[in-house]
Amino acid sequence: MPAPCPPFKRLLSGYTENDKTGCWEWTGHKYRNGYGVLKVFGRDVSAHRYSYELHNGPIKAGFSILHSCDNKSCINPEHLRQGTHAENMAEAKERGLMKSKQKGRPSPAKGIRNVSAKPVYVLGRVYGSMNEAERELCLGSGTVRFWTLNNPQKAKLISREEYQNAQ
Repeated sequence: MPAPCPPFKRLLSGYTENDKTGCWEWTGHKYRNGYGVLKVFGRDVSAHRYSYELHNGPIKAGFSILHSCDNKSCINPEHLRQGTHAENMAEAKERGLMKSKQKGRPSPAKGIRNVSAKPVYVLGRVYGSMNEAERELCLGSGTVRFWTLNNPQKAKLISREEYQNAQ
């Protein structure tokens, strides 16, 4: 029986080079989010992180690996660098890669953004959804729902018309 192929050989044989971008695009298994993954000594490891470590050494504790090319399947070490999660999010926002975080707020075209969002009246204020109320009031998940069912003095569901009029 032949010896198993070492992980670094599987990594280095598991990509194709994109001539236009210079990306080394992972052709192996991918997570649902688009990032490559491979087994390294029995553990699932992100291909871009493994590539970075293989070519540049260990990743500092608490750091992420950022792609300069914005290609989740790229494992080219020249396109990868260490950075904080905050840096990664700031870059993604700057490049227009993040969705808006205005959940539950009215949009001129659609009204409340989430079709299933239920406007609520909580502690004297109107919110576009239970999640929005919990987030802004720093309440635990499910608190507003519990109040709407058991304590109508603290919270109650309202109609979309009442929500629009309160804005």
